[in-house]
Amino acid sequence: MSQENQDQPKNPEPEPRGSISQAENAKQICQKILSFFPLYSTPRVQAWEEQGKVVIEIYGDKSGILIGKHGQTLTALELVLGRIIQHQSGESLQIWLDCEGYRKRRQENLERLARERAEDVAKTGSPVNLGPMTSEERRIIHICLKDHPLVYTESRGEPPMKEILIKPRPALITEKEKGKEQE
Repeated sequence: MSQENQDQPKNPEPEPRGSISQAENAKQICQKILSFFPLYSTPRVQAWEEQGKVVIEIYGDKSGILIGKHGQTLTALELVLGRIIQHQSGESLQIWLDCEGYRKRRQENLERLARERAEDVAKTGSPVNLGPMTSEERRIIHICLKDHPLVYTESRGEPPMKEILIKPRPALITEKEKGKEQE
């Protein structure tokens, strides 16, 4: 072994990739992926870091193509983008990809649905099945109702499209049964 090889560390630190932010890197990768989509014009992409994740918002023509049926294309893009970034950096990075505010509107609609169905369950004492949902959609429902005093949520079935149930809390069931017995 030569003197030169002995002086060099066995596991040198990797070269820094430059001072580009995670958000800017994610934006550039997203723009490259979008260049393969059949769009009339180049979409405008904004990216920023927020609460430990990179948020990317896409604006432009043909947003329906990017969103896909029930947001499936958007979810797939988010997954691919996350994998590319993870491969490049060796680190896992949470990505939130949205197009024309679709996911924000979807979240608001799911939260409204959850609150409405929770009130139905609280009034009737009967569980309500919201049907199959993605893990992201189920998470929104669970978080929305986690502190509700009269109901709780439960997922059942097989991934990726488990069903979500809204059920009365046991104390509510007991009160409803007592009310029926007294009638």
